[in-house]
Amino acid sequence: MSTRARRVAVLGALLGVFASAYLLIDYVWGSGICLTGSGCDTVRLSAFAYPLGIPMPLLGLGYYAAAAIFIGLAPGSLDDRPRAALLAAWSAVGVLVMGALTVIEVTVIHALCSWCLLSAVASLLLAGGAFAGWLTRPKDPTSGLSARSRRHAQEARQAADRSVRRFSLVTAWLLAVAFAGLVIAPALAGQDSGSVDVAASGRPTLGNGPVPVVVFSDFQCPGCAQAAPSLSELATSGRVTLTYRFFPLTRIHANARASALAALAAWRQDRFWQFHDALFARQQAWANLPPAGAHDVFRRIAADIGLDVARWQADAAAPDQAAVVDADVQAAIGLELPGTPIIFIDGRRYAGRLDFASLSAAVASAP
Repeated sequence: MSTRARRVAVLGALLGVFASAYLLIDYVWGSGICLTGSGCDTVRLSAFAYPLGIPMPLLGLGYYAAAAIFIGLAPGSLDDRPRAALLAAWSAVGVLVMGALTVIEVTVIHALCSWCLLSAVASLLLAGGAFAGWLTRPKDPTSGLSARSRRHAQEARQAADRSVRRFSLVTAWLLAVAFAGLVIAPALAGQDSGSVDVAASGRPTLGNGPVPVVVFSDFQCPGCAQAAPSLSELATSGRVTLTYRFFPLTRIHANARASALAALAAWRQDRFWQFHDALFARQQAWANLPPAGAHDVFRRIAADIGLDVARWQADAAAPDQAAVVDADVQAAIGLELPGTPIIFIDGRRYAGRLDFASLSAAVASAP
């Protein structure tokens, strides 16, 4: 197996380890943040993310790690034709699986996870290197050589092995640095950089506690649905006053703006938080529908919580409602918020997990 083919294969394997490890952290601990231009959270919360109850990235991590160990730590073993064929077959399985998952994301989930796409690219690199090495590998590269030539061939093979090992180590180190940066950067970005004025009059509030909490949220964001019950529980505990601000990510969530306007219209009948809870509870029912279908779900919610539906429909189309959403979006852009949900506790951006215990601890430590 040529040195170039081995390097391509090991690059694919290590890149797959990198992507799978980052996705696994998000699956297990979950930042819960919908980033603008990404469908990762939608894919993570789909029925295809946990085959047999196992996080899909864990399966990917095991698959790519096995290939990386096989190629990087024992590259000389690939000079054995059956082992090279085994690696080629192993890589083919990865291409088939990633191809099937990509088709499912496009046709069933209707969202593309950028990290899944990176893993698909990794599988193609792994397969390309593996098949190139297998197809070009002669049965016996030392056949017909003299003893001296065989010795030189052996030395050349050992030099190639060392080259592949160095390439593997350098690539692994660079990807490890990038991985650490991706994991640490969000926490650093959320470190206390002073209080920020994020309050806004004329927005829905819940609770009357002493600690102000503001959430920039998108009703179609799975992470927002994850955070909503914990935030509501905090507000009803009497410890915080929760303010909801609208940040529909229309680039990735087709029904986000319509759901925001629908909730605002419910607020005019003093039912914002009931509508808020229902939108998140039924998110899977309307998130991927065409606009007319989503509106039908919103109308059923309005009827279920006792709104005057005709008035609600008129209010949802009112220009001043759109102005409220637009003002919040501009405020979010001005604050350079990367996505949703973004939570501010006493004017300071929160960067922890979205469960009640973590949020409650952050509230308790607020100045």
